[in-house]
Amino acid sequence: MNISWKQTWFFLVVIIFLALGIRFFALGNNSFVADEFLDINSSYGYFKTGEWRAWDFNFNKPSEVNLNAPRDERAGVYKWQVAQLFYILPPTETTARLVSVIWGVISVGIIFWAAFVFTKRKEIALLAAFLFAISVSGIIFDRTLRMYAMFFPLYLAASTMTFLALEHAYRGRISFLRRFSEKTGIHLPYAFFAGALFIFSLLTHQLTGTLVFSVGVYLLVRLIQEYRLKKTLKNKYSGIALVGVLGISIIAFFFPRFFKSFSGGLIFFDNHYGYISYVLRDYAHPLLAVLSLCFGIFWIARREKLPNASLFLFLSFFVPLLMAIWLWRRNIGVQYIFFVQSFGMVLVSAGIFGAWKIVCEMFHLTETKKMLVVFGLLVVLLPNLGYFFEENNTYHETSSGSNPNYRKVFTYFKKEHKDTDVLVTRNVRNYYFAGIAVPVYDLGDEISRTRLSVSDLEQLMRDYESGWIILSDNDYDYVGKGVKDFMNKHLIRVSNDQVRGAIDVYRW
Repeated sequence: MNISWKQTWFFLVVIIFLALGIRFFALGNNSFVADEFLDINSSYGYFKTGEWRAWDFNFNKPSEVNLNAPRDERAGVYKWQVAQLFYILPPTETTARLVSVIWGVISVGIIFWAAFVFTKRKEIALLAAFLFAISVSGIIFDRTLRMYAMFFPLYLAASTMTFLALEHAYRGRISFLRRFSEKTGIHLPYAFFAGALFIFSLLTHQLTGTLVFSVGVYLLVRLIQEYRLKKTLKNKYSGIALVGVLGISIIAFFFPRFFKSFSGGLIFFDNHYGYISYVLRDYAHPLLAVLSLCFGIFWIARREKLPNASLFLFLSFFVPLLMAIWLWRRNIGVQYIFFVQSFGMVLVSAGIFGAWKIVCEMFHLTETKKMLVVFGLLVVLLPNLGYFFEENNTYHETSSGSNPNYRKVFTYFKKEHKDTDVLVTRNVRNYYFAGIAVPVYDLGDEISRTRLSVSDLEQLMRDYESGWIILSDNDYDYVGKGVKDFMNKHLIRVSNDQVRGAIDVYRW
């Protein structure tokens, strides 16, 4: 069963609208959490001032608390887009997350294109697009005010262009480019686009540098393969690898600070095995995912006769995963491995397609209806569809969820607070107590060296007649020893329907 390009475009449009609907539905239901506060503050600050400076919604002016210019400037290429929306739409949760939704829809098209480049199969490309459209990770990050929704397609596009530059000869009309391709084996226009996309992706997230390692290992493997075949090291892979090593050495020598910004993120060896479960979270069962992925590697290499594409996809998936487990000097986070999952989806899609083809051949299925039933079963069994029926997800979160509903908590605080109050919390959440000009004792962030102590709290109680303390579970990292016991003994713990979940509210 082969589908035409007309049918392909129809199915792709349907998948794109499915992805858009899934991502846009109830986009503002859940409150901002975690680093979303950083991005709403800096995006709105840029909108108001034209500078990368966090906005303090509490006092309606640029923030003067816990300043961190590198943090506010980070991923400016993404947050600039968010800031532009505020010229035409109010700064709501829905508005702020719209840029991620748009990039999520773009990702559907990018993954379709990439899968077709690597496999030459429209069916596999459509499968990969569909798997991303209903991907749990994709939906979550495409509904979150963070740069990861943009980083995902840019990294995939840069990787795909790199593969095209390495493995596709230029056959156009420009004689210079044709001669260059014949001498070096490099498709120069593709190389240019690969470099531009790499820089654009790097401006979005520094993990783009991982591409250097994936490509480096690919060049090494291809060099060994060519040497075993021709018994000489004189090939394009050795030449490109040598140029790459020289380039990195020059950067390390002449731009040491820039080089250290990447090398400083590596450590030998750590044990972050949690990334394995994160990278497989889109699938109903990890064993099914691994089997499909491995079979996809085989199918592309042997049955589709595209061994280089299979190798590139394999290394693009596994090299960053192995680096995340053993080399990355950062907290384990599902967001950091998200960009790798695109390559896994292409391989899994190839595995599903291959399994379907084999089943049809084994049982001599020729009728379209029977073939579609088998195909449908394979597609339905693999994705993690159970996520959509969970009590807590990206569409709705109850008090039993892992993320506090800051909107409800601070709405209650704004309603009940008095002019004599001081607020003890992380000031970065000021979006939800906008406009009341309450004095804030800021708990800081991960780079802060001070912690709220019992003596600090006692001093606040002497300086202010009344006050509130609002702490989520992870805020206790910024609280000193004995503070929680002191609060339970000397302060009133607030109990209200608006104050539920992984958050504690005290007052005096």
